[in-house]
Amino acid sequence: MSQVGTIARKEIAANLVSYKFFIVILLTMLLLATSFFVLTKDFKARQADYEIIRAKPGEPVAVVPPNPLSIFAKGLDEAMTRSFEVNRIGINVRAGQKSGNAIFAFFPTPDFVYVVKVVLSLVALLFGFDQVSRERESGVLRLLLSHPVSRGAVLAGKWLGNYICLAVPFALVTLIGFGLMNLDRGIRFTPAAAGRFALLLAVSLVYVALFLSLGILVSALTQRSASTLVILLFAWALLVFVLPNLGTLIARQMVGVPSVKALSEKRRQIWTREVLLLEVERRAAGGRATGTRTEGDLARRHFDAINAEQNLLEEDYRRKFDRLVRLAKALNRISPAAGYLYAVTEIAGTGIGEESRLKDEIVRYKDAVLAGMAGGAKESPAFSYRYRAIGEVLAEGGLFDLAALVLAAVALFGAGFAAFVRYDVR
Repeated sequence: MSQVGTIARKEIAANLVSYKFFIVILLTMLLLATSFFVLTKDFKARQADYEIIRAKPGEPVAVVPPNPLSIFAKGLDEAMTRSFEVNRIGINVRAGQKSGNAIFAFFPTPDFVYVVKVVLSLVALLFGFDQVSRERESGVLRLLLSHPVSRGAVLAGKWLGNYICLAVPFALVTLIGFGLMNLDRGIRFTPAAAGRFALLLAVSLVYVALFLSLGILVSALTQRSASTLVILLFAWALLVFVLPNLGTLIARQMVGVPSVKALSEKRRQIWTREVLLLEVERRAAGGRATGTRTEGDLARRHFDAINAEQNLLEEDYRRKFDRLVRLAKALNRISPAAGYLYAVTEIAGTGIGEESRLKDEIVRYKDAVLAGMAGGAKESPAFSYRYRAIGEVLAEGGLFDLAALVLAAVALFGAGFAAFVRYDVR
C-alpha cells in the first residue's frame, strides 16, 4: 500500500508542474463556473415566469414550479413545467417557463451534466492515455519497474494519483458553486434536494473514474502514445455521441409512434366531427327540447364523446411512446454516457421517468376536474405534485444505472491491470 501511495504522490507532483494539467483543469473549471452562473440566472427567470402563469384558486390548471436541481441537470424540466389547462374536451398545453432570453436558442449553455458527460470524460482520457505507452517511449516505465515494485502497485498508484488530480478540483468547484447557490435567497434547496445533489456528484465521480480507467486500459494495450490517443478519441466519440443516438434511431425504426403533428390533426378531426354532428342534431330538434334531449344534453353528450375518444387516442400514444422509451433506453445503455445521463436526470427529478409520472398525475387531475364539472362544481381542485422519493428513483432503474457504471469502471481497471502485467516495457 505504501508503494501505491508513493507512486500516487509522484503522479500528483508531476501533474502539478505540468502545463497540460493547469490548462485543461482551468478550462474545465471555467466552463463549470460559467454554467452555474448562467443556469442560475435562467432558473430565476423561469421561477418568475411560474409566478405569472401559476394557477389561481379554482382554476383547472396544472403547473409545477421549476426544479432547483435543473441548474445541474436540466433534463426535461422545461417540458415538465409547462402549463396544462383542463377543459371539457381535454388538456391544452400552454406556455412553459422560459428565460425569455432569445440568445439561449442560438447558444444554449451546457449544464453540469453535459460538462461532465462530454468535457470531463475527454479530460479523463487525456489524463490516462499516456500513463503506460508514453512512459514506455521515454524509458521512465523501464526505470520504474527496475526497482522492487509490483506492476499492480505501479498501475494502481498511477490511477489513484491522476484520479485525485481530476476529482479534487472538480468536486471542489462543484461544492463551492452549490454553496454559493444556497446563499441566494431566490434558490431554495431542501435537505432532500441537497441529498440528491450529493448523489448526483458521486455518480459523476464514478463516471470520471470509468473514463480514466478506459484511458489507462488502451494505453496498456498499445506501444505508441500517438496510437493510444487516436484510439481513445475514436472510442470517446463512439461512446458519448454515436451509440446513444444510434440506439434511439434503431428504437424509432422498431416502434412506430405517431408524430405530435399527426396526433394534433387527429384531435382536430374528432372535434370537427362531433361539432358537425351536434349541429345536425340541433337542426333536427329544431332548437327545442324533445323529451329529455335538451340542447344542453346534446352538447354534453358530444363533449363526453370527444373526451372519451381523445382519452383512447392519448392512451394509445402513451403506450407506444413508453415502449419506444423502454427500448431506446435498453439499447442506449450500451454507452456509459447514456447510462450516466439517465441516472443523474432521474436523481435530479428531471428525467424521463419523472416526466412520465407527472403526465399520469395530470391525466388523473383532468379526470377529477371533469367529474367535478359534471357534478356542477363551480371551482376546480388545486393541482399538486410530489416528486418521487430517492428510494423510488433507485428502485425504478437508477440503482441499475449506477451499478452498471461502477462495474464498468472496475472491469476496465481490471482489464488494464491484466494488460499491464503482460506489457513489454522494452
